[in-house]
Amino acid sequence: MSQGEKKILEQLGPAGIARALADLLDTGRLVQLANACALRYPGMRTQSQSRGRLLADLADKSLADDAAGLAVLRILDKQSRAARSEWRRLEPAERARRLADEALLRGDGKVGLHLYLLASADDADSEESKSARERLLQHTKDAQETPPAPAGPTREESRLRKRAAEFEKKLQYLEGQLQKSREAERLTKRDLIQRKGELAESRMLVERLRNEIHEAQEAARRAVATRPPAEATPPLEDLARAVRKLASEQRRLTHRLDRPAEPDAPAEAPPVAVDPASLAPVVEALELLRKELSASRREAKREVDSHTAVLEEIRAGLQRRADAAAASGPARRPRAKGEPERIGVFIDVQNMYYGARRLKGKLDFDALLQEAVRERRLIQASAYVVESKEVDQSGFIALLEQRAIEVRRKTLRIRVDGSMKGDWDMELALDILDAAPRLDVVVLVSGDGDFTSLVKRVKAMGPRVEVIGFPRTTAKSLVEAADEYHPLDRRFMIYPTRAKSQPNAADAPVEPTVEAADAPPAEPESEPVPA
Repeated sequence: MSQGEKKILEQLGPAGIARALADLLDTGRLVQLANACALRYPGMRTQSQSRGRLLADLADKSLADDAAGLAVLRILDKQSRAARSEWRRLEPAERARRLADEALLRGDGKVGLHLYLLASADDADSEESKSARERLLQHTKDAQETPPAPAGPTREESRLRKRAAEFEKKLQYLEGQLQKSREAERLTKRDLIQRKGELAESRMLVERLRNEIHEAQEAARRAVATRPPAEATPPLEDLARAVRKLASEQRRLTHRLDRPAEPDAPAEAPPVAVDPASLAPVVEALELLRKELSASRREAKREVDSHTAVLEEIRAGLQRRADAAAASGPARRPRAKGEPERIGVFIDVQNMYYGARRLKGKLDFDALLQEAVRERRLIQASAYVVESKEVDQSGFIALLEQRAIEVRRKTLRIRVDGSMKGDWDMELALDILDAAPRLDVVVLVSGDGDFTSLVKRVKAMGPRVEVIGFPRTTAKSLVEAADEYHPLDRRFMIYPTRAKSQPNAADAPVEPTVEAADAPPAEPESEPVPA
């Protein structure tokens, strides 16, 4: 660097160089100049430094380093080339008038330019030039000491404000989720109190039934014990035989008495004279014995019928209890204190596809699972898909399986008459009934009204039932039968126009989405109608 160039920098000084650079260079060129002058900020980027710090560092660097000073003079010369040509053509009187004008000090970008023009002019050593330079430098120093007016928000401030708004939005979402959780906890506590009352009533009923069965068994034992032993009463057949024998003897004796004596009869056996009146007590005893036998038969039959009816009633009661226990299914394991609710999610994919198609979008399965599970413990998640040979759904099924969703697949069957068969209603109902004993909440993702009876049956078994579906395609009977109903709206949808820029349809932070509409329908093109 030559002596003249060094003199220009010395005449400007740190304040003048900083003011000239500030007036003639924008931020981008200022950063480029700092990189060219090898300014380094360890651990920080040059463009992240404030403009004032860059100007001060460049001014100090240009005075201490010849290479940096030469680079600063070159860029100042380049930016002020047109102004220097105009300045040289002015008369000295015009130059003095411009420098004396107070509007110069109020002009934007004029003080630094005129400082450089005065320092680089041929008459830089004149008294007028020195006086004007000193006045402009003093104005520059006064401006640096004066606090700057508040500027607009910087890029970093804007970014922080944007992040603060995002956090505020997430905070509002989490507060809403917390409110929902508290409401769910309140409902759970109320349901728990109700279930405890029902359990106490059931225990009382079981105890009462046990007492009745015990009393019936004791009565049956006493009735059997009080019956006379078989050896104590003569058999009815023996009594009848004796009666017949006595009647026969009576007839034989009467016949012998009524028969006349034969003339040729031997004399050694004279006829026995029997008075008929003497046989009257025997006949009366026989009649009395016959009546007592008949009464004994009737009494014994009544006792047998009574005991048989008691035993039949006991047997029927035991059978009813056995049938009720079999119908209620296996015993449900009670949920431990503090343990989250066990939940199972069952998704009717075809029904959800047609509901999403009416909203002109695709269903966000991740947002759906988050709405269904919340803070509860997911035990089972199953999706029921109907496949067609003409459509490849392997990608869609693989995405569901990656999210721990069990995919049940069934191939669409085409009958001879051209009709199609491929619904999952029966299998889905059986799966829910099998899983109900080990669940606290069953979530049915469907709007088919055919599942209304299934919902009532599952509720009778113990678990609560929640239904998730699109309001326009969900049957009213299904909504009324469920304990809770969660409608699906546009927050759970992904639309093709914004699917690339917005991966999640809901405002809440969720995992990458699975698009149900990517799986073409295997059933005929007909939308479901709520039952």
